[in-house]
Amino acid sequence: MSTGHPGPGTPPRPSTPPPPSPPSPPRPTPPAGSRRAETAALVTAFTGVAGLLLGFYGVPTFVTPPTARTVTATVTETATATVTATATPVPGPSGSGGSTPNPNTGDGKNVPLTDITPINESYGGWEIKPVIMGGRSFDNAITTEPGYYDSFGCSINEHYKSLTVTVGLHDDSAAYPATVTFASGEDGEKTLKSVAARINRPVEVTVDLTGVAILTIAARQGDGNSVNVALGDPVLHRL
Repeated sequence: MSTGHPGPGTPPRPSTPPPPSPPSPPRPTPPAGSRRAETAALVTAFTGVAGLLLGFYGVPTFVTPPTARTVTATVTETATATVTATATPVPGPSGSGGSTPNPNTGDGKNVPLTDITPINESYGGWEIKPVIMGGRSFDNAITTEPGYYDSFGCSINEHYKSLTVTVGLHDDSAAYPATVTFASGEDGEKTLKSVAARINRPVEVTVDLTGVAILTIAARQGDGNSVNVALGDPVLHRL
C-alpha cells in the first residue's frame, strides 16, 4: 500500500524551477546637452570656489569660466575736420623805404577815391600813380603839378560821411609849398578844409563829407612854381 512518499530506493522528483523574471527596462540615457550643462555647472562652481580661495590669499586669478561668453565690440569712428583760414594783411614799415598799403578793406564801407569816376570822366591835370612823401610809399595816390591851379570833382551823392587822405609833396618835387582845398559843389562853393602841402612833411587829413553831393579837390601854388602835389591813399567812408 502506497503512502505517497518515495521509498528509500526511489529517486527524488525534480523540483519545478521558478518562472523567469521579466527583463529590467534599460535606464534612460541623459541627453548630451544635459551632461555638458552639468559638467559646465560643476566646472563653474569649482572655478568660483577656486577664485574665492585664490583671491582670499591675494593671488590673481586668470581662469575663465566655460560658460562665459566673449563679446567683440566693433567701433567705427568718422572724423571730419574743418579748417578756416583767415589772412590778415601786414602793413609795411613806415619811414624811409617803407610802404603804406591800400587801405581799402573790400567790405563796402571803405571805398578808395580812385574807384569813383570823376565828373566828365576826367581828372584834368591829375594822375593816379604811386608816390613817396616823407620817405613813405603810397601805392594808391593822385598827383598833379598844378602850376597856379588844378582841380577835379567827384559826385558822391551824400553817401559818405568822411574822407581820409595824406596830403604833401612828392619827395622829388621842388620844395615850394602848395595848398590843397577840399570843397563842396561842382565849383567849390563851400570850402570844407584847406591844407598846406610841404616837402618831407605829409599830413594825414580827415574831411567831413556829411551832406556833400559833389566833392571838389583843388591844388594851388601861388607863385606858379612847378611842384608835385600828392594825395596819398584817399579813402571815402560810407555812412
